[in-house]
Amino acid sequence: MTDAPATVDPGRAIKDGRQVISNLTAGGAAVALGALGVTATSVFYALSPPAAAQPAQPFDQALALAGAVAGARTMFAAGTVGVLSDIVMAVGAFLVALELARRGRGLAVAGWVAIFLSIVVFTFVDAIVGYVLSPVAALSDGVGAFTAFKRLFDGLFLLGTMAFGAGAMIALTNEMQSTAPLASKPLTLAGALTGLAGVLAAAACLAGFPFQQGVGISIGFGSAIFVAIGLQIVSKSQ
Repeated sequence: MTDAPATVDPGRAIKDGRQVISNLTAGGAAVALGALGVTATSVFYALSPPAAAQPAQPFDQALALAGAVAGARTMFAAGTVGVLSDIVMAVGAFLVALELARRGRGLAVAGWVAIFLSIVVFTFVDAIVGYVLSPVAALSDGVGAFTAFKRLFDGLFLLGTMAFGAGAMIALTNEMQSTAPLASKPLTLAGALTGLAGVLAAAACLAGFPFQQGVGISIGFGSAIFVAIGLQIVSKSQ
């Protein structure tokens, strides 16, 4: 009597007699988990004084200083949760890009690489908001240093948003055209449109217009959408 053949999860590969989780399954899970953390981070940003925790236009030094001191707790929470979530999501985006590169989908790879790079940028953004702005603002002679770090924070925030939005548009638009999409068309369309909104809002802020609320909203909505996208990637790789 022979044993029945063992069933193998399509999301896993067999190596040396063991089941190994595929890049796509691991990447999708990391994207979903990291994006969930980024969504929570967006809430902490929203609870913090806008002049300090957003790339506010025009820049008001006095309001930013006061906001950084008053919002020290929520900004610390945003930075701590944000940095950890950024690392997880960056790993996920990198793994998804690797799998798409193996499949020869160059345009989608370019989009996911842009997303990966934007998350790397946001690692610095979250570190600055959580561990630099409030402590420096509380120093009696920290005005000059605070202004420099706040300007850097604003610039990185806006450039990171543009990179994330552009990457989402490229990757998800290509996904809609794929014969074997990783996520549903309504979800990818929503993600691509949110990415476009983020690019436009960030570009407006760089030009000096007060569209920082639109930047924050696009990041919050975009991260929530990528939670669902990550879960669908895991589901479709099973």
